[in-house]
Amino acid sequence: MKNLVLGALLAVASVSTGCSSSDSGVTVDVSWKFTHLEDGTARACPTNFGTAVIKSQLINDSSHLGSGSDFSDLFNCSAMAGTIVLPTADQYLVWVEIQNDSGSSTYATSNSTFVDTTFATDPVDVEIIDDGGYFFFTWDLEDTTGKLLSCADAGVTSSGSVETIATSVATPSYFRNDKFTCEDHYGTTDPLLADTYTVSIDAEEGNAAIGTAPEKTNQEITAPNGLTDLGHIVITVDN
Repeated sequence: MKNLVLGALLAVASVSTGCSSSDSGVTVDVSWKFTHLEDGTARACPTNFGTAVIKSQLINDSSHLGSGSDFSDLFNCSAMAGTIVLPTADQYLVWVEIQNDSGSSTYATSNSTFVDTTFATDPVDVEIIDDGGYFFFTWDLEDTTGKLLSCADAGVTSSGSVETIATSVATPSYFRNDKFTCEDHYGTTDPLLADTYTVSIDAEEGNAAIGTAPEKTNQEITAPNGLTDLGHIVITVDN
């Protein structure tokens, strides 16, 4: 899953109670849903959290992360969808926060989605897991001397990947693996149940590991929809 981690949220630039943050611009349809991961069933909006705040933030061209103030549009959570209007054709991060009606408490924050409104914009669909969350991490590859390697130099082709395997400490029979495009250098796993995990990370080619990183132990997934940053991972390739 190629999602971006949310950085620190800055001051709100505009807030509306209708469908848009301005009178002109580019419209984006956003929907949200709640899922109970353990049995895969849908859930309703949480009690006492009746507001869905769709937030959007311009992306910095250099860092490729959110930059500057964000825009906020408020909708009834039970609507499960809303349309926002972004002020200019540009690149944005878009995410949804589920809050109480006063805005004083947040139940959960969705992962952010990259949106490029300079092209035809697909709808943004976000999922909030009420009993689990995600791991996020970035990575680099290096040789045994500590020299940084490109994915190609390390021997990871377009058919290869960077892989994570997250295994429950309490219940080792529960584990999940995710594969990422090596050249992305960042990724967010698919959702996992709230628990404590050991996470192994490797680079692979032809379904065989060609480099590994030290295991990340005692890594906690929190609910609802928690996002745990594993940090920057260095994968050592013996080539």
